Amino acid sequence: MKSLRILFLILLISQITLGQTAPTLYDVIKKANYLLANKRYESAFKVLKKFDPVNKVPEVVLLKEDIALNYSIDDKMDRAFAFKDMAWNEDVNDYRGKTGSYNMYRLPINTILDTLIKTYPNNYHLYNALGNYYVDVEEKYGDKWFISQDSIEALIKSNYQIAIDHSLGSDFTYYEIGYIDVSQEKYNEAIPYFTKSISLNKENPDAYYNLAYAYLYLNDRQNALKNAKTALRLYEDSSGIGDAARMAGEIYAELKDTSSAIKYYELSNKVDSSNYNTLEPLLYLYVKTNKVWKAKETLEDFFYLDPENPTIYNDLDGIYNNSKDATTLIGFYKSRLQEYRDDKVVTGNLYFYLGLLYKTIDQATAKDYFNRAKTIFEAVYNTDDEVFKAINQQLEGDDK
Repeated sequence: MKSLRILFLILLISQITLGQTAPTLYDVIKKANYLLANKRYESAFKVLKKFDPVNKVPEVVLLKEDIALNYSIDDKMDRAFAFKDMAWNEDVNDYRGKTGSYNMYRLPINTILDTLIKTYPNNYHLYNALGNYYVDVEEKYGDKWFISQDSIEALIKSNYQIAIDHSLGSDFTYYEIGYIDVSQEKYNEAIPYFTKSISLNKENPDAYYNLAYAYLYLNDRQNALKNAKTALRLYEDSSGIGDAARMAGEIYAELKDTSSAIKYYELSNKVDSSNYNTLEPLLYLYVKTNKVWKAKETLEDFFYLDPENPTIYNDLDGIYNNSKDATTLIGFYKSRLQEYRDDKVVTGNLYFYLGLLYKTIDQATAKDYFNRAKTIFEAVYNTDDEVFKAINQQLEGDDK
């Protein structure tokens, strides 16, 4: 009797099991997308992993990659990823870069996609996905990954190009190829890619900005200016606005339109202040056009960027000597001596560059300043430091 009951239970379980339908690919993708929409990122990944544990189904792998690249909270060299189910008011950026204990899922995406491409060589979505992966690698690791950055960029371009050649190009893929070309100074090659990217998405300011950059290096200033202004109109963040306005200022300066150059450099400085690349040309234009009070304010802003850095002094020397206004800079440096009396590096710099400014005015005073600089720097640097070579050259020149 007991054995009959066991047999009955086995038959019943078998019937129940046989009655269950295995989930289809459609069901799994639908469920995973539902979980993603509700920010249950780890659960979504688990559903996909259970359905395709060995990464043989292209559609599942592509969705796994999407989750890994966009919703992971941690990764190990883009070869393993951690996920977390989140509340509706949480975001992955709330957890990235912070300590925590999470499950790490191994997913060597490039190896998996390379294998799938051998099986499905005509599935061009796989090439596009491989390009996406290498973009993520470059953004995160640059030249600190397993292969060189040049090799990563070559893989981005080759895989995206295959996708493009088979009608899977997007504004993003065209932009990325153009961006790599610009970074490699291939400006002519970059222009068609940026132009195509813009035709597919007219609201991406980065595409216009980099297109302007390419045209500028090809000395096509009108096209550069047009695209820089479009980028300026589209940017919303202060850094982007500052960059685009600065480029417009640079172009107008090259076109000898000084008033327009000043206008755009001032806009750049307004939204993104204390930027070396804006203050230096803006100060030059103020001095050149004899805008005394604006030059005075900008001189202070530029100097205070880094008063220990000789580059600042060399730039100022070039701006004021070229404008035959060395006396203004002499007065400014002297006015800083009391302020920086306890900072030996800055005081030494001030004395040295005062010496340079006085060389064509008063040789004796110049020599005195060089000697003061030497005495102060002896308390800061080793005797073999390059600064003493520079000072001795000036002193020896005075003695001849």
